[in-house]
Amino acid sequence: MIKEHDQKIEQIIECIKNNRIQEIDEKFGNGPELYFYKKLMQLRSNSKSAKSFLTDAYNLEILYATLVAWGMNCRAAKMKYIDDFKDNILSCEERFEQLESFWAKGNISTNNLVGPLLKEIYQSLHVMKTEARLVSNSKLLHFLFPEMLMPMDGKNTLNYFYGNTGESVQKYIEIIKFSSEIMDMKDMKENWQKYSSGDWNTTIPKMIDNAIILLVGKSD
Repeated sequence: MIKEHDQKIEQIIECIKNNRIQEIDEKFGNGPELYFYKKLMQLRSNSKSAKSFLTDAYNLEILYATLVAWGMNCRAAKMKYIDDFKDNILSCEERFEQLESFWAKGNISTNNLVGPLLKEIYQSLHVMKTEARLVSNSKLLHFLFPEMLMPMDGKNTLNYFYGNTGESVQKYIEIIKFSSEIMDMKDMKENWQKYSSGDWNTTIPKMIDNAIILLVGKSD
């Protein structure tokens, strides 16, 4: 369970509205992680759905490359070979369609069916050679659903919400529902673009992630 729920919402909102999140551009710069992220976001915006996006082999390769650029194949993190990566993602297409359908009907924080579906997706996705899933799955799902789902890491996200880096599917779902509460706030819905930038702060989920990174002050 997320402790100090309301206080954390206030902290994140303040970080976004005071434009502190603009510091993230200087913090992370414009290296390959940004290049592939921007390229991927453009490709994703050209597709009406996750399924149509995934029908293009080139898009899957950029998805793979962006995860590598975001640190998912360095130190202890090791990704599966791209053929296994593709097979695993494509096996989840039907669930991705269901998730998009729920999103189209309204905020995911109030839909009781979203939690079980996110659990199914999370448990079905396994793109790493290791058993760890939260960081890779959350980044992958953010890339596929950039307006809906935020990326996460251990040192920042899990420490901020739970005070530890122990991952679980339940924590993932709780954090997604928490972030969706912020996304559904009237001011964020209507005015989020004035807080955004053309680099790292391009969607509300990513701005929430960036605010958490700045509030905790650590990087994976």
